[in-house]
Amino acid sequence: MRNTIYRQMVYWINNNRTWIEVADAYVYKEHILTRNGRTTCLVGRTLVLRAFREHDGYAVGQTWDIPDHELDRALAAYRKSDYSFKCRIKKGGSYLTAKDAETIIRLATHDVIHLELIEQPTHKYY
Repeated sequence: MRNTIYRQMVYWINNNRTWIEVADAYVYKEHILTRNGRTTCLVGRTLVLRAFREHDGYAVGQTWDIPDHELDRALAAYRKSDYSFKCRIKKGGSYLTAKDAETIIRLATHDVIHLELIEQPTHKYY
């Protein structure tokens, strides 16, 4: 995942959170992958999310580690399924919305985590 998209996703999760927050976006962890019957170890960037409120049976303080390769897989699947997202993300990471971040996290965690982000208005009219 490109760094600009990753940082924009972290921004949306931190600023529009309702029950879950980014505990660490700068950690690198070792993950074990199985491909074609072979097991390999991979060290990669990992997004760590933490529940700061009880929600849907999740206790306060529970954490989830989402490896970067899962985020990549989810991003590719979302690109294939939503043409408007594909067009926007080609322009750059700043075109990522809070809804997009929710969908990517939901796909990366296999429907375990639903962020339920609150989209705040970006412009105020007086």
